[in-house]
Amino acid sequence: MPLYPETKRFLELIPDVDPEKIEVDAFRQAFRGLAQMLPREPVDHIEDIKIPGTQCEIPARTYTPALGRNSGGVVYFHGGGFVVGDIESHDPFCRALANASRSVVISVDYRLAPEHKFPAAVIDAFDSVTWSLKNTERFGITQGIVVAGDSSGGNLSAVCALKCRDSGLALKAGVLVFPFTSFDVASRSSVEYGDSLFLTRKLGNWFGAQYLSCPEDALNPLFSPILASNLGGVAPTLVITAEYDPLRDQGEAYADLLAKAGVMVTSIRIRGATHGFIALPGTGGDVCSMIGGYLSRVFRARVS
Repeated sequence: MPLYPETKRFLELIPDVDPEKIEVDAFRQAFRGLAQMLPREPVDHIEDIKIPGTQCEIPARTYTPALGRNSGGVVYFHGGGFVVGDIESHDPFCRALANASRSVVISVDYRLAPEHKFPAAVIDAFDSVTWSLKNTERFGITQGIVVAGDSSGGNLSAVCALKCRDSGLALKAGVLVFPFTSFDVASRSSVEYGDSLFLTRKLGNWFGAQYLSCPEDALNPLFSPILASNLGGVAPTLVITAEYDPLRDQGEAYADLLAKAGVMVTSIRIRGATHGFIALPGTGGDVCSMIGGYLSRVFRARVS
């Protein structure tokens, strides 16, 4: 299927970025600037908070939906290759997600590389989930916690779901939007779309070089959850991939492995879309509504 028109227009607005020639701070500012062009839905309440982590205080922003609530909570991790992205870059989407799911959304500003190497982001993400599970009363959450994220945030969501299982912590579900699950240079989607569109192989490799301390880190399941020896017992998971995304095949492979391990999985490929599409009006809004419907059903369920 051809690219959606709004996706084409979005790609035309993005300047070519050579990660080897741009300063990290400038890259972050440009990434945040894209969000400034997006509409922001009104919500009932927004609050900036600090989560007490094991290594640092973790900034976060909470969103209470505009109309009604189902008393569920979503801990959200932004994308950006573990290097760019923050609360502001994903503010438009988190507003929309709170309204679509009728849930409190807790957007986490985990530490970024290269200042903070792997596994700093994992530590902050898991600290945020465990804190949220212990503080549900503060937010009026009575129907459980879901972890969700896009791209590198999808990676952190997958890793946190595994760590919650291993720690005996109950999650209602996980939502992984075009997730990174491992380095991939051989799959069909990686080969076909690795040198074009939004996320290139060169950019992906640069992100990895900023985040990892050594090549061996790439084999750690806390970075590559697809390499985990046992995926059984993970919370129900929704995996959303994009047709023209180099990460498409690894996301779908992860969904297949979860299903083979007995996990309740829903895997959906969005036709005509590329990496990062959730930020776009039209397709992104439709998928956000779909995620909201999935979460509403999850929160109504009595059993995780």
